[in-house]
Amino acid sequence: MNHGILEMKHSNVTASSFAKVYKSNVMRTILEDIKNSSFENSMLFIYGEHGTEKDYLIDIILRYINQPTIVEVPKNLNKKIILSKKQNLVYIVNYLEDFNASFLFDSEEYFKCAIFVSDVDYEELYRNGAIGFELYEILLKSRKFYIPPLRERKQDIIPLAMFFLQEISEFLKLSEKKLSKDAQDALLDFSWTGNTYQLKRCLTKAYILTRHQRITAKDLFGEYSDQLSIKNFLELKIGNLLKDFGNIENSNLYETVIQEVEKALFMLAINETGGNQVKAAKILGINRNTLNKKLKHYNLI
Repeated sequence: MNHGILEMKHSNVTASSFAKVYKSNVMRTILEDIKNSSFENSMLFIYGEHGTEKDYLIDIILRYINQPTIVEVPKNLNKKIILSKKQNLVYIVNYLEDFNASFLFDSEEYFKCAIFVSDVDYEELYRNGAIGFELYEILLKSRKFYIPPLRERKQDIIPLAMFFLQEISEFLKLSEKKLSKDAQDALLDFSWTGNTYQLKRCLTKAYILTRHQRITAKDLFGEYSDQLSIKNFLELKIGNLLKDFGNIENSNLYETVIQEVEKALFMLAINETGGNQVKAAKILGINRNTLNKKLKHYNLI
């Protein structure tokens, strides 16, 4: 059947490593509930403030489904495709407003799991008129997973920060950086109104712009001499690349350097804008379609 859906290429996130990060009881309970869940024509509703780890939680859920065919169901999508019933279909619905979910109850429709994602509870969406009664009735039958804001689970802040620093270093192919004691104290004291995404943006910027291997509180929240710091970062990257390719003829060093610089630049821009490609493209001064292609090329989306 045809529902106006778009197949989504899912990023290869280290979900198993991420799942081991959590120290708070509430997140450990969520992970245990997911582990014990059955994903057979099931519906899940994941919600929490903007910037909480909803995307990461989806990645963890997908680990328990054998070779899922991941399908995003965005708002006002015009592209239409037909999918086979034999596939382990997982619908991911990020835009609930004006969404018609009646096809989930079609007798001919088979799906493994439908995951609805929102910043607020569907009860509030319904009260505010953002969703209709039909969708509200459907969501009443879903299993809820609420991710509390980061400020309410401080036990997770430092483990998450260390996980992100490792993720950043692996992506940039540079040595891992550590957090000083004053940096850890500063992270714990900060309010994190933007939650985990804000934490990752902060760490990404500090990692790229600081010149030393131990990140301090000043690196996280102080003033940067951006021009000098970026220069040092580029010199470090190019220096490492020269060591790798210095004894190899026809190593295509120029293209390699450009790609490494682009990766860091796009990572900064997309993290700084909270994943908003339109804003990131404006910051970078490039076309949004060009940015989208680059992000896919570097597996940033």
